[in-house]
Amino acid sequence: MLPTLARLLPLAALFATPAFAQVSLKSIGDTCLETALDECKVLTAGYFNRADYSDAEGQPLIAWQTQAGSTPDDGVIGGFVLFRHDGEGWTLLDSGFEGFYQVPVFNEDNVLHVPGYSQGTGVFNTDRLYRLEEDGTTWTSINMGTWLDGVELPEGKEIWKGVQFDFSNPWSGYVARTSLWQGDDGNCCPSGGSAVISLEIQGDKLVGKEAEYTPPAEE
Repeated sequence: MLPTLARLLPLAALFATPAFAQVSLKSIGDTCLETALDECKVLTAGYFNRADYSDAEGQPLIAWQTQAGSTPDDGVIGGFVLFRHDGEGWTLLDSGFEGFYQVPVFNEDNVLHVPGYSQGTGVFNTDRLYRLEEDGTTWTSINMGTWLDGVELPEGKEIWKGVQFDFSNPWSGYVARTSLWQGDDGNCCPSGGSAVISLEIQGDKLVGKEAEYTPPAEE
């Protein structure tokens, strides 16, 4: 997976009962749905069912597509769409067309992560993060825009490009993995070692905590 770097996201929003018409997902595997892309192609598509040991276990919960296409402003670009099941049918939950997106991950703590990265050498983050609330119907969008604020990196070390977020396992903890750059590095070639930064979801915001630093290997 390519590294990604955090981007500013809108303030977290609550997705409860969307004011969207129901959408047929019969062609989810081969036809771009609710897309903003020209010449759109479906890259991946799938479903997450409920897995909460309740009477509703196994019932449909979330569906997704990742897409590739183009826009007049961005040229070649990708996108994603998410659909939620309201018990009767599918409605659009959210979508984004600012980068290239990978298969979503839905973990055992009801956190949904859509990995994404932008065009260009920076491969900046276009990730999206959501949490399904205890009522089983409300989705909260988690603000990923300020997670690096307050994280202390080793002196003289900086993050210039992407971090790789990992939200797959809530029991071992959420982390961001990244290379580190020094002032005289080229953009292509970080020489400052690497860091694994622990993360925590606090309310509707992603917060960075401690950074575990690995120095560069000696030549």
